[in-house]
Amino acid sequence: MSFNKELEDEKSFKHWATIISEEAIKKFGDKQTVATGWSPSGYYHIGNFREGVSCRAIVHELENLGSSVRFILNVDDLDPFDKIPSFFRKDYEKILYSRLGEPINQVPDPLGCHNSYAEHFFDNAFENMHLFDVNPEPVLTSRSYAEGYYDSYIIHYLKNREEIYSLTEEITGSRMEDFILVQCPSCKKMNTTKVTDFKIKGDTVYVNLICSSVKGGCGHQEQIKLGKTTWKLKWRLDWAARQDFLKVTVEPAGKDHGVAGGSIDTSIAIHKRIFKHEPPLMPTYGFITFGGKKLSGSAGTGIPVSEFPKILEPETFLYKIYRLTLRRDFDFNVTMDVPNIAAEFDRAEEVYFQELSKGHKKTIEKDLKAYELAFIGPIPEKKPVRVNYGQLAVIMQVYLFKEDLVIDKLKKQGIIPSDITEEDMRRLKSRFERVKYWLQHYADERLKFRILDIPYCEQVKKVNRNLCDTLVNAIKTINEAVSADEITQQLYEYAKRNGVKPKEFFKALYIILLGKTYGPRAGTIVKVIGKEEIKLKLEKALECY
Repeated sequence: MSFNKELEDEKSFKHWATIISEEAIKKFGDKQTVATGWSPSGYYHIGNFREGVSCRAIVHELENLGSSVRFILNVDDLDPFDKIPSFFRKDYEKILYSRLGEPINQVPDPLGCHNSYAEHFFDNAFENMHLFDVNPEPVLTSRSYAEGYYDSYIIHYLKNREEIYSLTEEITGSRMEDFILVQCPSCKKMNTTKVTDFKIKGDTVYVNLICSSVKGGCGHQEQIKLGKTTWKLKWRLDWAARQDFLKVTVEPAGKDHGVAGGSIDTSIAIHKRIFKHEPPLMPTYGFITFGGKKLSGSAGTGIPVSEFPKILEPETFLYKIYRLTLRRDFDFNVTMDVPNIAAEFDRAEEVYFQELSKGHKKTIEKDLKAYELAFIGPIPEKKPVRVNYGQLAVIMQVYLFKEDLVIDKLKKQGIIPSDITEEDMRRLKSRFERVKYWLQHYADERLKFRILDIPYCEQVKKVNRNLCDTLVNAIKTINEAVSADEITQQLYEYAKRNGVKPKEFFKALYIILLGKTYGPRAGTIVKVIGKEEIKLKLEKALECY
């Protein structure tokens, strides 16, 4: 589709949400339905999050362009329960094992706080979506089937089965023999049955069913009326049918669905050849991964979305997603990347309020649009006061997380105004709590430290005395008025001029100040503590020799 090419076109000044929205309006008019989907087989994790927040951006941009938008989340609560998550195995494996193969909306909640396993995770997902201003209307798959929305589609598919066979074989390279999953009336499993034959009588479908003992079923055989037990179309057929009766105009999907012969190709073909109309736009997005690995809610991997507002402002994380090209993967290292993600948002905010014109026009326009889309609620009239996340992490550790001392230091250094407003102070304290949580629960050990009152002489003596002298002299030359990064650069250049390897230079500084061979950027420490205090600590270290 044309918009996919545009999304990949790095010469375009437009944000991907704008490109998709304009294409959708051109194709379907001003009445739009944006859809996302999710199966509540485990906790809603940050990998699931990419689709929901991408839809949010498209919804907001469609509304910005004057469209009326319905935003829905299809909750596939009929998936067979196929795996016991790691977080349930210790206490609930025996209870859950016997329910493997059943639809997840019929599996009991092992914690007993909801009516079903699916409902337990569904409620959790919605709570987490709302934290990021993702507010779709839920559409339960079980309810759609129970209310008969799929009835005409299974009949239509069966009557056009030869075309379905041809279509799926042409697209995927293999013939789709089975169209539906049907729950066994005897053992209640849904993933062990096979439909061996069917008959259509008016508006009713009868199927010959066998529950395969080879697959772990009970061996039961019966001809039943479709609907006597839970049934469900296979994924590729279900997706196209749901998009059709919900009148979906835009539904993003993971880029794995967009590969040649994937489910997007199948859905497009079904819309065009079976339903005889144009398919919705289905742009593909990249994945949020950890260490290059996709996450799984049913396997119990990944960090729950509920953790992210505890370490970053929701707008900040939304901005990171919205600034990426839609199809680009984002490999997130929660132990290291958080300060940089916050810094990217802060820089975009500077651009937005100062209306800077530096750099390539494309970059600035996309920054501004990403910032606008990411912000939750009205954008303030004046730029909020922000304190660099990484710098705040250093200051907080220097002053042992004592909020009043940290705020006093920020005011003395001119980082925040002495007459800071109540709203800006609220934002500052909110970031303070997030930095503290991140340091305590996720930050890499290399970023954690405590400034020593007295250097450890045993460690200091391992540092060459001349190197310590050079450090003292270097600190004396520092210009404290510049940024922390510039102070780091000053120290780096001083070491080079004096024939010292910068790596050894900084290592010596960390040993004296922190009792460790590593730490945060040297310039940040100097900026926070002050050159005079640093000099006194270095001179104290010289007494160790």
